[in-house]
Amino acid sequence: MTDESNQAAKTYDSISAAYAETFSEPSDHIDDFLGLIPKGGKVLDAGCGPGVDSAYMSAEGFRVIGVELSPQMLELAREKSPDAEFQLTDIREIGFDGETFDGVLASYSLIHLPKKDVPGIIGNFFRILKSGGAVCIGIQEGKSAEVFLPEPLKPAEKMFLNVMSAEELKELVKNGGFKIMSEFTRPADKTEVGEFDFNKFALVAQKAA
Repeated sequence: MTDESNQAAKTYDSISAAYAETFSEPSDHIDDFLGLIPKGGKVLDAGCGPGVDSAYMSAEGFRVIGVELSPQMLELAREKSPDAEFQLTDIREIGFDGETFDGVLASYSLIHLPKKDVPGIIGNFFRILKSGGAVCIGIQEGKSAEVFLPEPLKPAEKMFLNVMSAEELKELVKNGGFKIMSEFTRPADKTEVGEFDFNKFALVAQKAA
């Protein structure tokens, strides 16, 4: 597919090392998500980036498969988390069998996909999750819009963002068949190097048992 998502992947290729150095800590609230998954459970890291979350989850005893569209990010992920399995895959083309995973983490990955594609992706997350499985989604939160903005780590490059309101994401997740278990907001902080100037919003939801 040649569209906004592929363009974002190319930009990530060009900033992969700087991104990995800047964002070296696991995603906020990852432990709230992992708390809903049985120890040793199988987790999909959907849009794994440089593998920070994959490495953390592997170290915590989970079986991790990471998918990513940026080859350079994927190379870093394989170095960072040798115990996980990684695939060069578009999130929209995930084809795992139904009820394969205990959890799906999509930390700031849906933000690079057009709005028209997001309901189908969330529906596919539901399909590949086992009964009682959990999903965690993090977004750039604000007034709903699809925009191209300068990439903070390389301002000469434009990055596509699907900015969502918290209510927009919650509605998508509920319509996808999930029950929201917890939600979190971190206000925008202009002093944070590399971050877009939006609130960070995350939710954890569960597929009905």
